[in-house]
Amino acid sequence: MAVDVDFRQLEAFLVLTEELHFGRTAERLRLTPARVSQLVQKLERQIGEPLFARTSRRVELLASGEALLAEVGPTYRHLQEAMSNARARARGLHRALRVAYVVTVGMPRVHALVSAFERRCPDVAVSTHPLRQMPVFAAPVRDGTADLLLLWLPGAPEEFRDREPDLEVGPSLGTRTRALAVGRDHPLAQRSGVHIEELAAHRVFRPPAYLPDWFTDAWTPPVTPGGLSIERIDLGSRWGVDQVVDGMVRKGIGLLTVTSLVDIVLVPDIVLVPVIGLPVVHLAAVWRRGAESAVLREFLEVAADTAD
Repeated sequence: MAVDVDFRQLEAFLVLTEELHFGRTAERLRLTPARVSQLVQKLERQIGEPLFARTSRRVELLASGEALLAEVGPTYRHLQEAMSNARARARGLHRALRVAYVVTVGMPRVHALVSAFERRCPDVAVSTHPLRQMPVFAAPVRDGTADLLLLWLPGAPEEFRDREPDLEVGPSLGTRTRALAVGRDHPLAQRSGVHIEELAAHRVFRPPAYLPDWFTDAWTPPVTPGGLSIERIDLGSRWGVDQVVDGMVRKGIGLLTVTSLVDIVLVPDIVLVPVIGLPVVHLAAVWRRGAESAVLREFLEVAADTAD
């Protein structure tokens, strides 16, 4: 039996699976949170079961939602690509570049980079896609839905070029120092800085499970340089922005991140404390090995010219 599904329902569902937050989903779709809720509820009624578990503090994707995402997600991304290509043809553009980026890179930084590239290469249609979570590391370039991925690496890019055999890593496009995000009531919240050795006395979140072990251990080391163990709290499949913020505010768990996070995610109850003793993180581009194109090389050249 055919099911009449509104495209906006699927779009609301897919963005909500990334954000796990009705407010942020509404911002991305330029709708109200109430309208997003209506669209998702209508989709759930048509399917016949809930796709998300909702509480006053969090939104979680259920097994039914994960199953739908696995089937609908690739089709939706291909449809987005087809629409982007159609718009490019209508504008007389014959080349395209799809740029995915993790949200901690920051939309202003990405848009500035894309604008610089478009000024140099006005014949290229560029689309951008922010990522809060991924099913696997570098998923957009691995599944072909993006040409490159911008992300922070916990060390110089050349250190990681052989870690993932199917991926290429470009040069450093900028660096940032490390920071510990904690709730305002955390014992370290009022400090002007904290040394990595001190984290042995505090709990920190383990990075999300989709990240490979080499990335996880470099980003949030299990031991300090002096050999002291750091207790890492693993959220497993429950990893999400709301869950992490709740853990920082209510449970006193820290999150190792980058100092620029304060410019991207504004949470009143969270403060950033600079961390001493950890290497800086590097902004880098990652793409699928063998998929480098002239457009991608031109983008990397512009990115290198504007690196900070």
